[in-house]
Amino acid sequence: MKVLIAAPVTEWYDYCWKEFSDFLKPQKHDVFLVDNSKDEWFYEKVKSEGFDILRNGHMHRIRDMVTRDHNVIRQKVLDESYDYLLILDQDVIPPNDVVEQLIKHEKDVCAGLYFGSHPVLGELRVMPFAWVFSSGEIDWNNTGYLVDQEMWPGKLLKVAFTGMGCILISRKVLEKVEFRYSKEMDAWDDRWLGFDVWDKGFEFWCDTKVKCKHMYKNRVFDYHELKRQGRN
Repeated sequence: MKVLIAAPVTEWYDYCWKEFSDFLKPQKHDVFLVDNSKDEWFYEKVKSEGFDILRNGHMHRIRDMVTRDHNVIRQKVLDESYDYLLILDQDVIPPNDVVEQLIKHEKDVCAGLYFGSHPVLGELRVMPFAWVFSSGEIDWNNTGYLVDQEMWPGKLLKVAFTGMGCILISRKVLEKVEFRYSKEMDAWDDRWLGFDVWDKGFEFWCDTKVKCKHMYKNRVFDYHELKRQGRN
């Protein structure tokens, strides 16, 4: 199987670059990075370490920028005959054998699990970046977070969608699904990926044994402040 490991990257996440690059360097699969930093120093730094990186420019709206970069990565998969894409976030550090752990399930979409800060009932709580259909049926008006018994001990289960931080996606899906989002919804392209995966007749899976480290606590920016500024 020909697998591409890829991620948008930026100077904003330089604080976790060493740990992310330490994960990438020993991988036996191709690695491709898309830089959307304002300045060029981060691109030059990553390039000097031998990574295949494209400088793609900065945009005011973060969702526009990240969705654009995900589609650059998607096109590379299609143009260069990859069988699978492992899409990552720069601040998500998977287990070293994540590709092997996810690909063995032979699913068209299979994610690892990570946690982060989410607004729940008026306060920020640490919750999984994974959502299920609460009724068991496909109903996008009735989704909820994974619960403890679904995460511990880990297992393979169907989900509505996950964050984009660690997802293995087959070429079959990428041929039919382009990354997108809607400004009318307070959601990123991860939720729309879930919607399109299910709408096109595929299934979305998550292996909750594949737990990833999410390095969000040391961010040098406040996403909620950027959101208030209309940059999300």
